[in-house]
Amino acid sequence: MAKRVYLNLDLCCGCRSCAAACAYGHHLQSLLGHSKLDGTAEQPLHCLHCDQPACAAACPNEAMKKMEDDTVLRSQFRCVGCGSCALACPFGVIQPDLFKHITPKCDLCIDRLAEGEIPRCVATCTSGALSFAEVDDQLADQNKNLVSVRILSNFIGKRR
Repeated sequence: MAKRVYLNLDLCCGCRSCAAACAYGHHLQSLLGHSKLDGTAEQPLHCLHCDQPACAAACPNEAMKKMEDDTVLRSQFRCVGCGSCALACPFGVIQPDLFKHITPKCDLCIDRLAEGEIPRCVATCTSGALSFAEVDDQLADQNKNLVSVRILSNFIGKRR
């Protein structure tokens, strides 16, 4: 069963400890972007690992690839930082790093997942706003104010 990172906007305090943990775990390269809400708050932007990733289809170097476990990974050796994936992402969660000429993308901390641990951003979230759960568990939980862009991607995909 696929697991994803979920955000409870009511609990997020904008401390960016998730971004710091991401950068620390990925050789000082944060793979997690942030978005400003009405100029007053920030929210982390996690990759949704879409069922049919537009980023992978748009990449001219095949640097983005959907794996068997449903994660979408970026090959650091194939990525030339052209930004095609960022333009193709319908949710704007991929933000190119123009200075380093790469396009960082959340990999769900695959090194930690291989060890049976949760992603760094979830483990260090000081307010408990981030959770890592199976997709079906979160969809069935109607009593929480959890927001997942993954749910939105499925909804938008059905409307097209």
